[in-house]
Amino acid sequence: MPPTPPFVLLHILVADPAISVNERLLALLSEIDGVSAFGCAQEPRKVLDLVRAVRPHVTILDLHTLGPSAIATVSALKDRPDPPITIVLSDYDEPGISRVALGAGADYFFAKAAGCGDLLRLLRDLQAGAAA
Repeated sequence: MPPTPPFVLLHILVADPAISVNERLLALLSEIDGVSAFGCAQEPRKVLDLVRAVRPHVTILDLHTLGPSAIATVSALKDRPDPPITIVLSDYDEPGISRVALGAGADYFFAKAAGCGDLLRLLRDLQAGAAA
């Protein structure tokens, strides 16, 4: 029997000031094997502090509820020597918004209206790739 690949835990920080969104995302993420998700950063400065302290593999940010400094937060994350994969969520599915987020350094952009299916598939793929 071939050896089992090493199990890798994918650490994910969820940063959304809306407690209900944080809780819903954390519940969905808890269903993915190999994912450790936490969400308590509800303002940009705390996001950066947590990323520095915990060094998650993935950071999920809500573009609008984090306010005007959300784009600066994305840029600051990508300026780190060990940047996490940055996923930006938005209530609005407009090309201009996704361009701004991706231009600031976000690796992925998802509109919340599209549901979580694509986001969950991406995270499963990232976890599987980390374990390979």
